[in-house]
Amino acid sequence: MRTLQIIFLTLVVGCIFSGFIAEKAARELEIAEKIKGSIKSGNAHNLAVHFEKNLDLVIDAEHVEFRRVRDGQAELILKNFFKKYPPKDFKYGFQGTASKVRYCTATYQALNGNSFQVYILMRVTEKEYLINTLHFKKE
Repeated sequence: MRTLQIIFLTLVVGCIFSGFIAEKAARELEIAEKIKGSIKSGNAHNLAVHFEKNLDLVIDAEHVEFRRVRDGQAELILKNFFKKYPPKDFKYGFQGTASKVRYCTATYQALNGNSFQVYILMRVTEKEYLINTLHFKKE
């Protein structure tokens, strides 16, 4: 009887834990898709919803290199970037996670033919993922 209780308890805890992992993975995918949609549509406002209050923003084609820029200022800078380089496509390359961070590389293609390598680093808080670092490097 004791063995059955241990097996049952192990299964219950395993199900709860795997449900937590599945929920976290679904949340990561949802955030990744929202960010992708914001960049692909050139919507700086929707992208800025996912910014930390201060973030690193680098856009080498515009000679922009802010190591700690306020989220509102970063939104305005990206709004101008999207005007100058309207989006044609945005595709994730590599995505990964480490302790309390999520990172990805991507390719941003502009309508005018320019292409940028994009690096995004998000910090994981208790409830959400927020962009801490955003780099656009012209190819």
